[in-house]
Amino acid sequence: MKQYLERASILALSLVLITSFSISSALPAMFDYYQGYPKEQIELLVSLPSFGIMIMLVLNGFLERLFPERLQISLGLLILSIGGTAPFWYQEYNFVFAMRILFGLGVGMINAKAISIISERYHGKTRIQMLGLRGSAEVVGASILTLVVGQLLSLGWTVTFLAYSAGFLVLILYLLFVPYGKETKKKEAETTRLTGQMKGLIFLLAVEAAVVVCTNTAITIRIPSLMVERGLGDAQLSSLVLSIMQLIGILAGVSFSFFISLFKERLLLWSGITFGLGQIVIALSPSLGVMVVGSVVAGFSYSVALTTVFQLLSERIPAKLLNQATSFAVLGCSFGAFTTPFILGAIGLVTQNGMLVFAILGCWLIVTSIFVMYALQKRA
Repeated sequence: MKQYLERASILALSLVLITSFSISSALPAMFDYYQGYPKEQIELLVSLPSFGIMIMLVLNGFLERLFPERLQISLGLLILSIGGTAPFWYQEYNFVFAMRILFGLGVGMINAKAISIISERYHGKTRIQMLGLRGSAEVVGASILTLVVGQLLSLGWTVTFLAYSAGFLVLILYLLFVPYGKETKKKEAETTRLTGQMKGLIFLLAVEAAVVVCTNTAITIRIPSLMVERGLGDAQLSSLVLSIMQLIGILAGVSFSFFISLFKERLLLWSGITFGLGQIVIALSPSLGVMVVGSVVAGFSYSVALTTVFQLLSERIPAKLLNQATSFAVLGCSFGAFTTPFILGAIGLVTQNGMLVFAILGCWLIVTSIFVMYALQKRA
């Protein structure tokens, strides 16, 4: 039972990692509230935490020297919980802007740790299973909060930010059930550096992660507005569609060890292509049913693709350097999320057709996945 609670509590750290986009179904109401602001500037509030995450990831090495692991994770959970719930109390745009960055800073303090802690504490088949379940934990947390946001919308868009109080619960679980980890010898850590080949691997995987997260964030941001504009449903129904898309990631996480044994390193290629095709299905969907199918395919393959990125890192990077490598990969994820509104704005200069936007994003992801796999094979 003790081992089960420890593993569950470690996985719980990932429940809050991608929840910054859970309030996206509140965007239509936020557009009405902030009428003096451009649409893109309001959408930025959804992806803005990624900027805070990137800041903390850049400072990751300094944070590791300054704080023990337990204190860093505890502070991160406390900061994200406070920053996440603060907009419920006060809604002035600049204040919400600042609190979304603060939320991101908290997430950034625990992001890489929530992933590397698994590879540092577990090995072999257990590590692969835990990494898969960790990916599931991300989408479980995001989907639950998205559902909660959908239900809270009837009480007003400001109430939706109370969903982030879940961070306090994760903090309690971590403090109660996750024991202190073994400290790495400082001398050993100081004499080990990332090689050029390792840096190349990390860069390629970070690029793939950035594009995967960017296109997934675009789906999260634009599906609510797209459904309303095309008469396929209201904001609450769009919240349900996004939750279904995220919940399918649970199945992806549970079955990850099977897929990695079947496709091995090529799983990154096939999951990326499948994700791109799912976005194209969304783009061409003539009805709500087809959009749900495309969302399910996209949600499943997104979870597999992102988990594969971190699995490849755990296999190729020494354990003592894994947190540093993971930080760079997560930095790629955060960069992709943060730049999404700007990518959407750039595509908007070419076309205002919401369906065509998803087709462009899908093709971009497919091309990137093929390029990254080719480059990885050349470096092998």
